[in-house]
Amino acid sequence: MAEIIDFINNNFKWLSALSYLAFVGLLAWFNQRFATRKEHELLIVKLTHMDQEITQVKADIRHLPTKEEVHRLDKTLSGLSETINATQEGINRLERKTDLLLENELRND
Repeated sequence: MAEIIDFINNNFKWLSALSYLAFVGLLAWFNQRFATRKEHELLIVKLTHMDQEITQVKADIRHLPTKEEVHRLDKTLSGLSETINATQEGINRLERKTDLLLENELRND
């Protein structure tokens, strides 16, 4: 034990310099490895903002129609399109008949 104390006393300058360099190196490594408080607070603000946006998107998605509802709407619109086409054909026939009646009426005068 006395040998260790003598060694420390004889080499105190070198041991203190070495421990100082080790401490500075450790602080430099901590500085590179871990975020500062300011960076950490900025990250918290960003994450809070992103969380609010995700909550808003989830709320918007709830109001969107499901796959089945879109399919049902597609079938309904397809049926409406067929009905409109059939109605248009009927209107065209009525228009032709009306035109013929008008021509006959104009000839008889």
